[in-house]
Amino acid sequence: MVMTRPSQLTQLLWDFYRENPEELQQLKILQQCQVFRFWGSFCIRVQTPTMAQRIHDIVPILEAPIKALRLAKQVKILVGRRLVASYLVGGDCQDSPVREWQV
Repeated sequence: MVMTRPSQLTQLLWDFYRENPEELQQLKILQQCQVFRFWGSFCIRVQTPTMAQRIHDIVPILEAPIKALRLAKQVKILVGRRLVASYLVGGDCQDSPVREWQV
């Protein structure tokens, strides 16, 4: 699913890293995802398991703005409508527990 215009949430994340080109470049992958919030969760919907793995790899980068801007308490990655990973936001990004991962 290629979106023609990034969502406001995606734009917000890009703006958070606008002065850090390396991390901003890694977040450009979100342009190919559907990003939304639902009941305290920051959800990222992708079409393929490969894309889900790429999102999984950048979750530590995503956590900083989500926590700083108080956007959500957890990050969820979905392939289609199926939940494949769920992370709690907060604490050290490297130690954020993966509650579920199944691709």
